[in-house]
Parts: sequence; C-alpha cells; structure tokens
Amino acid sequence: MTTIRETLIEKLVVSLHLNVPERQLLGSDSLSVEEVAAAVKRLFERIGVFPPHARIWKPGKSVFEGFSLVKRPERKIEMVWQRSKPIKPTELAERGSTDFEDLDQAISRFIEREWSNGIDGVRVTPRSQP
Repeated sequence: MTTIRETLIEKLVVSLHLNVPERQLLGSDSLSVEEVAAAVKRLFERIGVFPPHARIWKPGKSVFEGFSLVKRPERKIEMVWQRSKPIKPTELAERGSTDFEDLDQAISRFIEREWSNGIDGVRVTPRSQP
C-alpha cells in the first residue's frame, strides 16, 4: 500500500506537474533522490518502461523527446534519448542509448540526466553523504 506522499511523487514523475492542493499535501518543495528513484522503480517494474507514455520512435509517429528507460531481454535496461527535427515533430533528428545491467544504476543516471534542475519547480536533492 502506498502513502499519499508516494502517490503524489508518482504523479509528479509521470505528469511532471502537481496542482496547488497536491503541492500542499506533498508538504515540501524538495524531494530526495531516494524518494524519486523509488517511485520510478515501482512504475518501471509494473510496466517495463518509464515514463509510461514513452515510446521508441516509429516513422510517421511523433517523436517522444527526452530520456526513457526500457526493459530489454536478459535483464538489461536501456536508457534511450531522442529528439525530433525542430519543425518536424514526426521526424527523428537524434537518438542514442546506454545499456545498464543494474536497474538502480539506470534509474540514478535517468534522474541525473532528466531532472538535475528539479521537476516542475520541486527540487530533487542529492543523496545524503555518510
């Protein structure tokens, strides 16, 4: 069973937005990397891709821009990034990927690349130093 905070974090990492009442329920303007990683991991393990609406580009379809995580055979995780041509959203301009053996490492890199400046004004704070 997930808490209200976990549910709000999941909504934030998927929709990239929380409304004012949701932000008040969240109770802070920052999240720990661990909280964000846990939400991404829960969602990824349910559906095998993160964000849930991310898709590898196919000709004639709009390009999903940004980073995504995709479950691959043999327990590998691929972090993919794509962007479209500036005035042609259905044409791929660039695509790259990195393979990971470890899901936690893939999620950590995803967060670092995609949300280093926070998510919709909510800071993602670095891991605590021991």
